[in-house]
Amino acid sequence: MKNMTWQDTIRLHVNGPSGEGSGVVALPREQVPENLLALADRMRVELDAEFPAEIDPSWCGARALPSLPGGRGNRVRLGGELVGKLSPVALESVLAHELAHLKCRHWELLLAGSVLAALAGIAVGLAVDFSTPLRLLFGGGVLVLGSAALSWIAEYEADSVAARYVGRDSVARMLEELKDNHFRRVPELTHPTDALRLHRVRRIRVPRMPKPR
Repeated sequence: MKNMTWQDTIRLHVNGPSGEGSGVVALPREQVPENLLALADRMRVELDAEFPAEIDPSWCGARALPSLPGGRGNRVRLGGELVGKLSPVALESVLAHELAHLKCRHWELLLAGSVLAALAGIAVGLAVDFSTPLRLLFGGGVLVLGSAALSWIAEYEADSVAARYVGRDSVARMLEELKDNHFRRVPELTHPTDALRLHRVRRIRVPRMPKPR
């Protein structure tokens, strides 16, 4: 649907007659706006052949969902509340960011990193000469900090990769709009603040990939 926007898709294919969403809806390929499919093609990210995207009308977020053995392929889930808050330029950058997670296979990094962090936490807990509760506290702290660090690295890398395909200014625009909408004002285990990401994006130099003619 080359002329369809995400707002059109939500209104026509997700929302009922009352205008209220009915939970997560898987969008078949023919109902997905062309900009997602074109961007995925440019970034060389293979999305699920039948249902490459999902919409959650009442959610204010976006997520990359990797393929699972015996299950559906890679797909992107968008929240209807988020779509309503962002400009088309910022929304394209959100899509590029989520596709970058799939392109870089960040779920594998986080899974392997969590295992290593857990092992490191156990090693630290066994090494310190403290009581059992304190050992558990130290070991758990290593696990949490290690997992958080890997997750932040993945977020920063996804911003950088997205900037190669949609431009650094577009990614900065996305982060500015997220910050203005108070999307993420305090650091989280999985994400740095939008202000921190914006500061980093403005400082990096990334070559922009040319669009196909």
